[in-house]
Amino acid sequence: MSFNIIPGQHKTKKILQDSIKNQRISHAYLFTGNNGLGKLEMAREFARAILCNKNVVNACGECLSCKKIEHYNHPDFKITEVLKDHKRILIDQIREMQKEISYKPYESDYKIYIINQAAKMTIQAQNSLLKTLEEPPKYAIIILINESKNELIPTIVSRCQEVKLYNQSKYVIQDYLKRNYNLSPKQALLYATIARGKYKKAVNLSSEEDFMNNREMIIKFITNIEKKNNLAIYNFSEKLVELSDTDFPLYELMLSLLRDILVMKRDVKNNIINFDYKELITNTVDKFDIYKIYELTGMVNKYNDYSDKNIKKELLFPSLLFKIRSSNNI
Repeated sequence: MSFNIIPGQHKTKKILQDSIKNQRISHAYLFTGNNGLGKLEMAREFARAILCNKNVVNACGECLSCKKIEHYNHPDFKITEVLKDHKRILIDQIREMQKEISYKPYESDYKIYIINQAAKMTIQAQNSLLKTLEEPPKYAIIILINESKNELIPTIVSRCQEVKLYNQSKYVIQDYLKRNYNLSPKQALLYATIARGKYKKAVNLSSEEDFMNNREMIIKFITNIEKKNNLAIYNFSEKLVELSDTDFPLYELMLSLLRDILVMKRDVKNNIINFDYKELITNTVDKFDIYKIYELTGMVNKYNDYSDKNIKKELLFPSLLFKIRSSNNI
């Protein structure tokens, strides 16, 4: 295993490999980028390359050190994240990490600690970590992982070297899926397009058994919603409530469909996400005007926020669907 397990990200990989090659490794990094890009995997491969016994910029994957990291039992490598049944990374976890950092490496020249979803640290935990970032031991490397640096206190960000990961093209992800998951070119392109640049999301969607069936059900219902009576909408809302309690990307799918309608209205037909339903979406274009689509997009985003705040979904989805139906010009 090596950096090659992560598709694309060539600029980021080069920065990390050059730092190893030139022995200019920082004591603190902050890996940022959208969820689903492989930030944790990139940080792990960076640590593996640094600790690799063969002193290479791309971990060999065969030496004892690489094997230990692969099985999460390397004494000089640890990942700190939210504990089960907790919502935050606690100050006690950071204090335990600081205690371990005070001891010299057992097998390597470095001790490497990854803090995943760093913004989930409590303020007390962040302030405690700051003390270590200000005066780290020479052998310590701390890697924070978070979607955005703006979610962390500025004093932590200022002491870290930011390493950015970027959304990748659908063709990079398509190739990755074909090579690693035995998908046909068409299947791989579809998942890659839906994932919008996030390879881990594409992988997850391709492994969900009912994803395609549920997606078809939603797209066909919404594109023909003007034909649905009140009872049908309430029944369909119950299905959406059930889906929303799973990992199904319900709101993202709705937004992608609205986006596709808008793109088609602007006659950019080769740039739609749900391209396997191009004909159905084409027949929907004249049912909505542009302003209504923008309004509905805002509403879907707002309802997504509402769902995160434990507002009853049994009320949200009928309201949303009735709004979509009333926005229809037919």
